[in-house]
Amino acid sequence: MLGQSIPIRLAEDLQRRYSSSRYLVWRRRGILRKIRSYHEKARNILIDWTKKISLEIVRLARELRYGVSREDLTNLIRSLRELPKDHRRKLIIMGYSRIERWIDWQAEKHSVPYVKVDPNGISSECPKCDYKGLEEVGYRRFRCPRCGFEADRDVIGKLNVRKKGLRKLGIISRGGALTPLTAPQMTDVAPNR
Repeated sequence: MLGQSIPIRLAEDLQRRYSSSRYLVWRRRGILRKIRSYHEKARNILIDWTKKISLEIVRLARELRYGVSREDLTNLIRSLRELPKDHRRKLIIMGYSRIERWIDWQAEKHSVPYVKVDPNGISSECPKCDYKGLEEVGYRRFRCPRCGFEADRDVIGKLNVRKKGLRKLGIISRGGALTPLTAPQMTDVAPNR
């Protein structure tokens, strides 16, 4: 994503510097062409990055025989209207909907189970005991008053997305590592002799 911000900065610099009508029309046309090419380059970098990342996510899930669960961010675009203009622009540049579409398409193409999870309360609910009302203990850190679980809000969000995804797939989560969806269950283990 770092490579994408450079062309956008260059385009914004050119727009700021040469937007005045005191520059000749023929010169502004060339500058507008340059600005357009910088924006196109940034868009191409974003599309390429999105395709590669989504394919890698699905490939890894297929290789490990996992499912993919993600937040359903379709309402994010609607809520962008209430955000300040600068925040709105940065979120649109990130292209959430684009990466969502590519992950879904790649998962379907490679026959990997995928689930969309409702994002409401993802980072404010305890992943251990389902208590809603975590206390903020530091910058981006939350603690559950009921069970004492403490973590970064992103980690809490990831654990809750995993838990809700497993529920939607009909798998009961008992904590620990995520096991492959088709793993055979051991019922009787003979002790070593």
